[in-house]
Amino acid sequence: MGVEEEFLLLEPDGAVAPKAPEVVRRIGPNDQIKTEYMAYQLETATPVCTGLDQLRRELTRLRLVAAQAAGQSGVRLVASGAPPFPAGPMGALSEDERYRELARRFPEATEAGGTCGCHVHVGVPDRELAAAVLTRIRPWLPGLLALTVNSPVTGANDTGWASHRYRAQLRWPTFRPPGVWPSAERYDRAVRSHVTAGRAVDESGIYFLARLSARYPTIEVRVADTGLSVADTVLLAGVVRGLVATLIEDVRQRVKVVPVPAERVSEKLLAVARGGARTADEAARLLSKITAQLDAAGDTGEVYAGVERLRREGTGAERQRRLWNRYGPTAAFVGALAEATAPLSTG
Repeated sequence: MGVEEEFLLLEPDGAVAPKAPEVVRRIGPNDQIKTEYMAYQLETATPVCTGLDQLRRELTRLRLVAAQAAGQSGVRLVASGAPPFPAGPMGALSEDERYRELARRFPEATEAGGTCGCHVHVGVPDRELAAAVLTRIRPWLPGLLALTVNSPVTGANDTGWASHRYRAQLRWPTFRPPGVWPSAERYDRAVRSHVTAGRAVDESGIYFLARLSARYPTIEVRVADTGLSVADTVLLAGVVRGLVATLIEDVRQRVKVVPVPAERVSEKLLAVARGGARTADEAARLLSKITAQLDAAGDTGEVYAGVERLRREGTGAERQRRLWNRYGPTAAFVGALAEATAPLSTG
């Protein structure tokens, strides 16, 4: 498995800071930290990891490296699904021709500003098997979002949503649950159809909430907001790997499945994004489905402890909202988010 995390760069007062190229230059040659769609965003990518302990170390290392370089540029690295404040150059696109084309073709989506997600890759070299898993993963996407909501504040306001990012990302034509495709060839045909119809610029621009990666032999789950803390991301990765392993076993055992209609999945996702789903209930459903595979991977203790932590401390959205209620639109709020993202005092 591997994980890609997206982050904001914020001025101490909360304004977005289009300094990603400068921060990346400070880090030096490094293919694991790069600029993103907006010049106030960074993306990190772990190497392939085989265990959650290894993943935790890599996520922590990358966050600390990025946070230290950001600090040298006078800005803060913040893991939030959406920029909390409206101040600053929200339209600061990165200097990349592909991004310019995306902005030209999808101006309404670009106007939403840079949102930040967490993408979990799980290796499934057999593309036919991976396509079958995509069909079966659809009803579990709302539960994965419920574990990871982390964007309640934007425009210097509490939006009332748990994931404003999810609402904003719906402006992209392909930010939808995967379809029901009986084969990898049918999946590829659907991707080509979206590109031909202008709903995506290329295969990498297909933003299904779970997809076959355009670059790696993996299933890439893209539904989640970026994790406020490393612990949030490790929990998501453990659950996603356990879920994919479970669904692979279901395919191999020929467990019958009746595909859930896309409309029903989308309605549930929207309810979760609004904060209308109990995280504990969604977590319990997921755990009941995946515990056997968690046991097989040795991840049961880690994942169950992570779910218990969420029960005690709340989701990223709930923790972020508590900080907002305490500090409001101040530098103290930005500092608290940055400390949760990469606690430099312990690094």
